[in-house]
Amino acid sequence: MQKIPVKSIVITGTNGKSTVCKLTQHIFKANRLDAQLGGNIGKPVLDLRIKKKSIVIVEASSFQLAYTKFLKPNFAIILNITRDHLDWHNTITNYKNAKFKIFSKQDSKDIALLNNKKLINIFKKKNYMSKLKVVKKNFINTKIKKKITNDYLVSEPNLENLSFAFQISRMFKIKEKIFLKAVNNFKGLPHRHEIFLKKNKITFINDSKATSFESTKYALKNNKNIFWILGGLPKIGDKFNLHRVSSNIIKSFIIGKKTTYFKNKVAKKIKYKISFNLKKAIKDVFNEILLTKYNKATVLFSPASASYDQFDSFVDRGNQFKKITKEHVKKLF
Repeated sequence: MQKIPVKSIVITGTNGKSTVCKLTQHIFKANRLDAQLGGNIGKPVLDLRIKKKSIVIVEASSFQLAYTKFLKPNFAIILNITRDHLDWHNTITNYKNAKFKIFSKQDSKDIALLNNKKLINIFKKKNYMSKLKVVKKNFINTKIKKKITNDYLVSEPNLENLSFAFQISRMFKIKEKIFLKAVNNFKGLPHRHEIFLKKNKITFINDSKATSFESTKYALKNNKNIFWILGGLPKIGDKFNLHRVSSNIIKSFIIGKKTTYFKNKVAKKIKYKISFNLKKAIKDVFNEILLTKYNKATVLFSPASASYDQFDSFVDRGNQFKKITKEHVKKLF
């Protein structure tokens, strides 16, 4: 069988993988490149219809990388690494080692992209053969940034994602005009800081994909007057540092089967109420809003935990939040 000459981009990291993969594909397609997306998002890689000159973008999880033996991407990217999936990997070292397998088969013609000093030091100690490219969060200069009108992408949670996508587009010699047009009409992925409704000065955000506090903290940092719904199955070793965000939170509402765990995390730091389930939490939030004098308010569903205690997935969890919220808004406003 003849080998098809394609370029491969494999992206991993604790947070932002899906967004960077989808955004990169969106930018490439705007440049009329045949960008195929698969792996942990989209189709399985073997089901992709790869053609000559195709660019294959793969989202790779730590579970997939732990078992890989032959992965050799032209471009390998680790966005970030924070404590996650330790129930499966057992230690943070095992988790990092799984992620770093993305570079293990690369040679001097391949490129590795990193943006974190600690991760760069690990890369150097492992003596990988790929060319290292350092991505900086301020890589997008002020002149270009002023032309980006997509608030979703210039928010703090996505600046890192945007920087990686910009670096990749530069490597493929995509013109700035095409890059900006694609970025400005890009729609964010569902369940990732998804502002799905605004009513009577209340903003409703579905951030169901946030399965750890590390993921949730960006939403807490970048919003004000927050009524925060959280809870589910906590991640092993997850640390809740509310010090810099507690002033943004009016009250928290805890759901799931591990309410005591989350109560201990927020007690004496912010006000809280045990709501037990999502339907009750939304009802409690609306009751609280009606009693509270506010100029603007944010209802944030960012659970900081896995979903499997009460839901089929984070997608199911997010969809239920949106459905129940819209029903309440329709009745009350």
